[in-house]
Order: sequence, then C-alpha cells, then structure tokens
Amino acid sequence: MTGVSKAGFGGGVGMIVVPLFTQFRPATNVVALMLPLLFSTDVISFGHYWKQWHRQSIRRIVPGAIIGITIASFILKDISDVQLKKIIGGIACLFAVLEFVRTRIRQPADPDSTDQTPVIQFKVWHGVLLGSIAGIFSTLAHMAGPVIVMYLLPQRLGNRTFVATTTLLYFFINLAKIPAYFQLGLFSVEIIVEALALLPFVGLGVQVGVFLNNRFSESDFSRIVLIVLFATGIHLLLFS
Repeated sequence: MTGVSKAGFGGGVGMIVVPLFTQFRPATNVVALMLPLLFSTDVISFGHYWKQWHRQSIRRIVPGAIIGITIASFILKDISDVQLKKIIGGIACLFAVLEFVRTRIRQPADPDSTDQTPVIQFKVWHGVLLGSIAGIFSTLAHMAGPVIVMYLLPQRLGNRTFVATTTLLYFFINLAKIPAYFQLGLFSVEIIVEALALLPFVGLGVQVGVFLNNRFSESDFSRIVLIVLFATGIHLLLFS
C-alpha cells in the first residue's frame, strides 16, 4: 500500500484539497476553513481504532509536532498571502516528487517472511525531528501526512496499527493547531459558519473516495493524486 493511500482520509484530503482551494481563495482562509473539517474526520475515525496505535511513535512524534506548530505559528503571523501560497505550492511539489521516488526505490516485502524487524531503527530524536517537520507542514498547509508516513512505514506496522497510529497523530496535531489558529486570528464567524455548513459533505467525500478507490487500482489512484498535487503546486509557485 502506498504512502498516499495509507496516509488516511484526513491526511489525504489536506494534501490535495488545500493546494486546489488556494487557487481561488486566500491561503489563510483555506487553512482555517479546512482545520475544522479535518478535525471532524479525526474524531469520526478515532473510535474505530481505539488503543490499536503504536504508542512509541505517538510519544516521539507528538512532542516534535507541537514544537513545529509553535514555529509555524510565528511564520504565519508575518507571512503574506502570496508567500503562503508559494510555500504551499512548494510543499505540494516536494511531496509529490518524494512520494513518486519512494515508491520506485522501496523494496517489496516478502509475503513469506516472518521477520518483523523495522527497516530503520529510529532513535528518539528522529521522531522528534520528523514530528517537528510534520507540525510545520501541517500548520502551514495541512500536509503532515507524507512526513508521518516516512516515519511509520519503516516500522513495519500492521495495516490496522498503521491507520490507527496515523489517525491518532492527526487528531493530536489538528487539536494542537486549533488554539494556535485562534491566537493568530485565522478563525472568523464566517469561517466557522462555512465549516459547519460543509460538515455534512465530509461523509459524502468519504463515500466518493471509497467509490473511486474501488474503481481504480491503488497504483493508478495514487498516480492521479500525485499528478494533480504536482500540477497544482507548480501553478501556485508560478502564478500566485
């Protein structure tokens, strides 16, 4: 399973929708609007994977993510909308390229192997560092998913544990961003009302995603997502 599909619904939505929406709306408006919607998907998914997450990864990534959210809050405080759009575009292009390269060089797992040793033996500071990067990218563009996947995939977690861990990480990261966004004044009455109006469509989006995933092979679906992500990123870099 690829990083795009394993990143979870919340991470996948943020990765593709934020660059698309910023083509037509102010970037700070988009990131503020998306946070309640993404957080609602975390809450909905949370109960399905209760206590099935990888505790060590949670303990290492969450503190780093809080550091990253704090750093990104200072960036958001003074950045212009055009600059933020270009940052979102750059992150989108970077993640599309990294994901494309990663899927080409990874070693396929041997289905008959009983070896569960992680591909990489991460140390505590690895998790904190990647958590900080995830916090920064998530605060600026809601695109922490690929960074989290880079840390979790080498752990060779089972599919359910992987999804449970990403779900809990998104929950904590998005929860931590809420007071940061309030402090920055990103939330307005109009944003809250619009987010509430869009909440019913979150469930519809899930069903559409399931429908499309069943109609396309996983590799084709991921390829389409990466192409759209890269194209919107280039457009933001060149024309915002």
